[in-house]
Amino acid sequence: MGQGIYKGCGVAGKFSPVLPLKTPFDQHMGGKVLKSTRGDKPSSIYTNLYNLYNSERMAITKAQRLIYPIDLTDNADDLNMIAEKLRTSKAEAIRGAIKHYAEYLGGLEVVTYRDISKGQARREIQKYLKGKSRVSADEISDALRIDIGLVNKALLELWGEGWVEPER
Repeated sequence: MGQGIYKGCGVAGKFSPVLPLKTPFDQHMGGKVLKSTRGDKPSSIYTNLYNLYNSERMAITKAQRLIYPIDLTDNADDLNMIAEKLRTSKAEAIRGAIKHYAEYLGGLEVVTYRDISKGQARREIQKYLKGKSRVSADEISDALRIDIGLVNKALLELWGEGWVEPER
């Protein structure tokens, strides 16, 4: 019998190896069951440690951790600076940066432009302008989801035909 301490559970005393085990916890302990010789029930230490192992394993399966190995070689100095200024770990700095970026993007609207011809853009712009006295090109672009370059080309043609006038 030898002296032993299993770190992290506060159990100290004399333990004797008895049976090989099958769990990762048991493999960590050298494949031996730890049996108390202090008068506790022989299986109480093993049962408590096994329950601890299973509860952690179940918590992990419920939480599903996402781990992404990424190469931060080019950003090491920036990451160190951020972690130092925030007085936090690098992992927490990365989590904070992701949260900050997600909040920033959450407030943005992504506009996807339609692929239309210049003739169709002209017709839609003419229809949109009816009843409006003053509209900017970017408003037209956003409202009709037409690329700003195509809007400007169409507006130049419409200006040449007298449909619109540039603001002076």
